Amino acid sequence: MKKIRFVLTKGSFIVFLCMALSSLAACSLLPKEEETLAPPLVEPTEIEYETEEATIKTIVKEVDGVGNLVPSDQENLFFTESGGRLEAIHVNAGDQVEQGQVLAEIDTGNLSFSISQAEIDLEKAKLHLAQLQEQEADSYAIEIAKLDIQSVELRLNQMKEEQRNAKIISPVNGFVTFVTDKEAGDTIEAYEDLIQVADPQNLQIIYTATSPQDLKEVNVGMPVSIDLSGQDLQGEVVQTPSDVPMEVIEKNDIYQRSILVRVDEIPENVEAGDVANIVVVLQEKENALTIPRGALRTSFGREYVQVLTDESKREVDVEKGIVTSTEIEVLKGLEEGDQVILK
Repeated sequence: MKKIRFVLTKGSFIVFLCMALSSLAACSLLPKEEETLAPPLVEPTEIEYETEEATIKTIVKEVDGVGNLVPSDQENLFFTESGGRLEAIHVNAGDQVEQGQVLAEIDTGNLSFSISQAEIDLEKAKLHLAQLQEQEADSYAIEIAKLDIQSVELRLNQMKEEQRNAKIISPVNGFVTFVTDKEAGDTIEAYEDLIQVADPQNLQIIYTATSPQDLKEVNVGMPVSIDLSGQDLQGEVVQTPSDVPMEVIEKNDIYQRSILVRVDEIPENVEAGDVANIVVVLQEKENALTIPRGALRTSFGREYVQVLTDESKREVDVEKGIVTSTEIEVLKGLEEGDQVILK
């Protein structure tokens, strides 16, 4: 029998050794299976609510703010006939004026000359009458002379009245609060306000709100508490937006959100332009169940609050009463001590 011998050369041995090592290495490189770890325990986040307690107290709804003292007697000045042309306005807003002072004029053409001529005609007519009387003229001639005098006097008085109507005269000692922007040569309409003059001796307070809605519940006759120059005074509402004619509001919409307050006794040394703090009480109720306004929630006409009870919250429908800028009176739905969640 033939014996077959395998001769392992040096090169073959090296190849065989590499193959064996490679096989062992492949087995050792396989990743080990990792153990599955349990998820970490996460504690639930604690929810914190900002709450306020429903309390019983006196609730007051009021309008308060800072007003300015203005003259209560202000006169609008105008011409009574249309068609004239403005000749000049002699004052500016803020000027001090005296009673009887000429403030504005319209062009009257040759009216001054005509008046002077009529005054001469009147003197001539009077002299003619005196002459007739001295000459013992007949009664008819004397009566005609008297009628001539009356005719000239009528014409003269009419022209003087026209001349007076061509001027705007200050009716009081005071100061100018308004002047039109019309200029010389512009046509003037009858009763068109051109100048406003105020009497500084009679003052009142004007308070202007941010919105007309803020004054919706203010009525004439309501009492007003006033702090003027450090003195506590009393007053009364004498005008609200509903009392102002629409044509005035159209000219100046400030009256749509302003009230006027009469002061019972104005201290000395107070003048137009000074400021005063005012408070008008609209509604007041004692022993009212109140919550902060920020606790009330609305949804599709529904009004409700969220109440915190034993670490849980629930929704409660409420009926509100007096509403102020910071508080709400609750008529139904809550009890004293309930903890309401603020928004």
